[in-house]
Amino acid sequence: MLEISNDFNLKSYGRFPEELSDPKNFKDRMVEVSRLFQAMGESYLQHLGDDSKVSGSEKKNLIEFLENILLVLVMLRKIDFTPVDEETYIRKDRGLFELRLRFTEGSVWELSGSIKPEYKMKQRVFKEWFNTTFSTEIKTFYAVYGNAGMDKVITPDEKIQITKQIDRIIAEIVEMIVYIERFMLFQ
Repeated sequence: MLEISNDFNLKSYGRFPEELSDPKNFKDRMVEVSRLFQAMGESYLQHLGDDSKVSGSEKKNLIEFLENILLVLVMLRKIDFTPVDEETYIRKDRGLFELRLRFTEGSVWELSGSIKPEYKMKQRVFKEWFNTTFSTEIKTFYAVYGNAGMDKVITPDEKIQITKQIDRIIAEIVEMIVYIERFMLFQ
């Protein structure tokens, strides 16, 4: 669960679920990202219903989907693409939006960061964000991975490209969670 302070300091931590954290379960992690993405889209459409509004409990449900996708992406990053990284920084807009991802012993991870007051969060409609930005980032991730794996060998350079795409998605998810929690009006 992502904690957001009044001055937009961010914090989250957890432990990788045992059933997905075995290094041999790479395929399961890849499938889980896709499954959660599809389920989130279906859940959102179902929540809209006839009134085209999303209630507090429905908003909570969307955030849970985003947090679950975030967790699996963090696992993919650590277990499959950059196992030696103990700490990494993800920055947007010259560091006005910054995340720090840290891995401690075993399957424990911690995410912290901040959003500076000067950072301009885009005014978004969730449906548009999901169908364009988020969908494109997820598809790009699978395309980058697919292209890298065509020759059955993923080189260190290809792992860097895959990790950069994972980082972009992580930043998008965290920003959207903050936006849903603090600013978003559902249409």
